[in-house]
Amino acid sequence: MTNESELLQQLQSSNWHVRAAAARNHDATELVLLGALNDQDPDIRAAAVSNLNATEQVLLLALMDMAWGIRATATRNPNATERVLLVASNDRNPNVRLAAAASRNATEQVLMVAVKDQDSRVRYAAAQHPNATELVLLEVLKDNEWYLRLAAAGHANATELTLLQALKDEYWEIHCVAAQHPNATELVLLEALKDDNPDVRFAAVNNSNATEQVFRQASIDDDVRVRKAVAHDRRASTIAKIVGALGG
Repeated sequence: MTNESELLQQLQSSNWHVRAAAARNHDATELVLLGALNDQDPDIRAAAVSNLNATEQVLLLALMDMAWGIRATATRNPNATERVLLVASNDRNPNVRLAAAASRNATEQVLMVAVKDQDSRVRYAAAQHPNATELVLLEVLKDNEWYLRLAAAGHANATELTLLQALKDEYWEIHCVAAQHPNATELVLLEALKDDNPDVRFAAVNNSNATEQVFRQASIDDDVRVRKAVAHDRRASTIAKIVGALGG
């Protein structure tokens, strides 16, 4: 184990390799890493902010660095807190903001900032983030870019409210994604059956969450594919199957 004083002394070395080793050292303390951030060599500073011992104070100081690469590296550190990510989310460089939006530590507050970013890459990262909440996804569904709204409609965390909102989108493909979603409730599927596009209604009938009420409504659909889907679905009641087979 290397003690703090020894590492601080190594940071004063004229040898780049010695200073870099000190900044990367597993025993480096906050004081050592703060000292490394004062190095004129960006590689030494990058080593410090990559260190798994980096604290919030170290990462916040790194976000003041002139080099955006250092700021992005600090943002990617697994120790980055919400406070660190919020500061990074307002960085002038989009790559730093992208790192914040993609961080595994991103909270709802961080993602809400990201989904309003001017850079679509940042918004897309937030739309796909596993920590995205209902509030975040509903905000994404307001985006001008259709592929971001598509990501929100298909997100694993999509709720009933999210899917109902997705069904109001101008693109029927997004309606389809909502109708196919494993989180779709009976209410969502019944709403999807009102869609003008038969592909959306067909997707609703074939959803694994389709209920008897969904089948009965679909059995009188104008589209033969939708009715046949009911007639051949083992989950549907005999009545629904007969009505679907007879063409409503």
